[in-house]
Parts: sequence; C-alpha cells; structure tokens
Amino acid sequence: MHNTGDGKQKSRRKRLVKVLLIFLFIAAAAGILFKFIMFPPYDAPAVSGNYKVLIREYTWVDENRVETFTDSGENRELTVKFWYPEKEGSYPLVIFSHGAFGVIDSNYSTCMELASNGYVVASIGHTYHAMYVKNVEGKTFFVDKDFMQSVFVGNGGDDPELEKQVYENSLIWMELRTADENFVLDTILEKAENKEEGPFGLIDADKIGLMGHSMGGASSVQLGRERTDIDAVIDLEGTMLGEYIGFEDGIEIYNKEPYPVPVLDVFGTRLYDQAVLPEELKEKYPDWQYVNFYVGEHAKEYMAVAFHDAGHLNFTDLPLISPVLAKLMGVGKVDAKSCIENVNAIVLEWFDHYLKGNSELDIKPEY
Repeated sequence: MHNTGDGKQKSRRKRLVKVLLIFLFIAAAAGILFKFIMFPPYDAPAVSGNYKVLIREYTWVDENRVETFTDSGENRELTVKFWYPEKEGSYPLVIFSHGAFGVIDSNYSTCMELASNGYVVASIGHTYHAMYVKNVEGKTFFVDKDFMQSVFVGNGGDDPELEKQVYENSLIWMELRTADENFVLDTILEKAENKEEGPFGLIDADKIGLMGHSMGGASSVQLGRERTDIDAVIDLEGTMLGEYIGFEDGIEIYNKEPYPVPVLDVFGTRLYDQAVLPEELKEKYPDWQYVNFYVGEHAKEYMAVAFHDAGHLNFTDLPLISPVLAKLMGVGKVDAKSCIENVNAIVLEWFDHYLKGNSELDIKPEY
C-alpha cells in the first residue's frame, strides 16, 4: 500500500525547489544584467610609461582628530591607495584628493599614467565624504547624508540669500579636507624618512605635487598655499574655495596674497557661462571675477586649460566605468575616453616640468 501523503509532500518539495531555482536564476541574471548596464566592460586608457606599476592600500588612524561624523568618539580613519613603480629608484610624490561623493579610484587611469612614468601616487579616500570607501580590514564607510545635503545647498542656483550658507559650508569642508591631506602627507613623509617598505622607500621628499578633482582640487590648492614643501598643484574642475577669506554684502572676499606655487587649472568651457554674479550684484561689483581666474591673475605661475563640451565628471574615470551613473551626475558631449586621456597627458606634462624639470610645457589652452 502506497503512502499518498508522503508522495504529495515530495512532489510539493520538488516544485518548491524548482521555483526557488528559477527565482535564483532570474535574480542572478537580473544582477548580472544590472551590473552589465551600470558597469559595462570598457577600454581603459593605455599608460604611456615603461615602469611596471604596483598597487597597495593602507588604512591609518589620525590620533589627533576625533571623527565628527559619528558620536562614538573614535579617531578619524583614512584609507590611502598607492600606485608606484616596481623598479627601485627615487620618484616624486603626488597626492590625489577626490571630489564630493567621489571614490578613491575616481582617477585610477590618471594615477596609473603617473606611476608608469616614475611617480609615487597616493589617493586619499575621504571617509564620509566619499560615496564609499573600504578600509584594509574590509569595513565600508558610506557618504554622510548631512554632508551630501550641505553640498546641494544653493548648488546650481543664484539666490544671494544662500551664498553665505554655501560659504560657511565651504569652510567646514576645507577644514576637514586639508586636515586629511596634511595628515596623509605628513604620515607618508615620516615613513619615507624611515625608509619603510612598500612605496615609502621610493619617495623623493623634495619633489611633491598635489592634485584633486572638484572639492579635492579646492583643498589641494589651499594646501599648496599653506605648506612650504609643495612644488606644483593641479586643480581639476574645482572652485578654489580655500581662497575665500571672508564674506561681506552677499559676496565672498578673496585672498589678495599672490598664490605661491605653480597651479594648473583644468575645467570645462561651460564654466565661462556659469561663473557669473547674480544680476542684483553685478552693478555693485563690476570688476568681480570668478575666484579661480582671480587667483590666476595674481599667482606666481598659473595656467588655465579649458575643455569644450566636457561635463564635471569628464575629468574623472567615471564616464568610462559607469556611463549611466556619470550621465545622471553630469557629463558633456565630449568623447569620454579621449577627454580623460588628454587630461592625463596634461597632468603628466605639468608634473614632469615642475617636479622633474625634464620637459618644456607645451599644453594647449583649449581642447
């Protein structure tokens, strides 16, 4: 005699297993499709240098600063990614700082290009300013929502009432960013002096460059003014917020002291149209200039390079890595690969000239 109850249960289990397998298959296929759409395969920019590049990450804790994005009292932690030549030698050091909501690999191709040509490059993952950053133990920190909201205050608008809030926010951003860069640079130089293993024994501490994108460009410019050991700076699409020294009558007051370090200012030509005063302030300040251009007119050495049809993120690798995300966040009509390749070539030429002294500058003012 057959036990029909057991048979029905087995049949149900088999159907359930099939349904689960089908569900898992669909979920996996959807995940693969999503990843393919968001992060499709892409042709990465080739490097021009002959050095084989090694990559290494470190996570350091700044014992002199308490983390302000949490209320648990821990010290601020930063992860730093290095690209450096495998071959023994003495190489200039370049520090990279990503933009608001950027990531440690925002300009991966730029860092690779420099390292392949004989540089030690260190990119800082600014904890809670980055969209995400993972420390060497595998813990991931995501962007702080209050910081994200502060960036969007007055973003893209011309309401004078918001300008003071934007200015006050910029002071907070720059204080954190420059403290991060100072801590990382000082830590690297200490390790270089002690000839520690990895990239540190390869660093020529007398040749230091700073560069960054957006907010990272702004903090790099500010640090170039504040420190005496910086030899050259590159600002990729960053308003030079650190040059603001006050706010009066609805407008920022600029630092009038000439900028002391050679600075390269790279941006999209749309900036010429966007960097204007609100109508109600034009009559009162007829000689007003966008802060970067003011700095340029008073800098020791300054060069501006404008890219036609380039959006804010065309000065990073994101349009190659994720065209969909980049389009949502701001790109232009320019070919993404050719744009970042030109940016990388300009970056290399600028640092080769000022950190190595082995090339004449032949950078076009427009691309």
